[in-house]
Amino acid sequence: MISPQETTTAIPTPVALSHISVPSRDLEASKAFYVDALGGDLVLDTPEIGRVQFGEFGVEFGRQDGGATPRGAEYPHYAFTVDAGEFVAVKQRIEAFGVHTHDPWTRAGKSYALMYFRDPSGNQFELFCPDARNAFPLRLGSRAGGVYAVDFPSLSYDRLRPPTTAVPAARPAGYNHMTLPVRDLQEGKRFWTEVLGGWVSLEHSAHITVVVGGAEVGISPESGGWTAPDAEYPHYTFRVQPEDLLPLKDRLAAYGVPTSDVWSRDGADARFYFRDPSGNLWELLCDAGYAGPLAGAAYRPDAAALNYDAWRLK
Repeated sequence: MISPQETTTAIPTPVALSHISVPSRDLEASKAFYVDALGGDLVLDTPEIGRVQFGEFGVEFGRQDGGATPRGAEYPHYAFTVDAGEFVAVKQRIEAFGVHTHDPWTRAGKSYALMYFRDPSGNQFELFCPDARNAFPLRLGSRAGGVYAVDFPSLSYDRLRPPTTAVPAARPAGYNHMTLPVRDLQEGKRFWTEVLGGWVSLEHSAHITVVVGGAEVGISPESGGWTAPDAEYPHYTFRVQPEDLLPLKDRLAAYGVPTSDVWSRDGADARFYFRDPSGNLWELLCDAGYAGPLAGAAYRPDAAALNYDAWRLK
């Protein structure tokens, strides 16, 4: 068992973000959104789960009522990278399907552009353009020196509609970042840096970005929006090396974080679930090559058993 008193200089860490998994109240509507409206590639289509790829970034959607971003909330949201030359075209593409959007905006002194929108189940996404200087008009956000404020409740809608005209072929390029709600900002920072070896790339009084496995994960205080205590969605999956899966499971246990058994979805992979201190549900995944013990074929994790009130800090 690994001691939580050890340093983080030589600990195993995730190697990449594999995918996010969001709740879907209607799998066919989700499929239409991610494939037709957003232009992703459908790579998994079962009666319970679908998966769409945007380059190396996967978005899974699983059957579950509730659990999406709360109406009117900013977090959680998941951001796609979009080039400046395609930002407006992607906006027009999703609007053609009845997806609600708003004006692209930025912060004072920044060159990036961003815009929020939701899937039909209410999961909130973002288009993020790293450099939009002079490419298209931008509003200046109210929390950063301007007057523009996003009307988050207006982004919710009931269903997609068939487009009546040709839609642009533009599509998001892949993952940029996600921002998740936390109950305590500094607690979230300590969890990701001390337990899983992430590093802080940005820190403000109300937001911290941690890089884990090469992926940017933002955390911000909010009064809710994390995974429900008995729910499987949303959850977020990091890929790990086969030899690191059990050491990481032991490391989480050493900090007092409950984990599920290691189990397999297809007989070749190996994975387990855990929650961060705020309740956001995470998964560590080894795609192939794991040779350790596995739960039986009928095993399914108990999401409620992974909740905890306190964990062991240094």
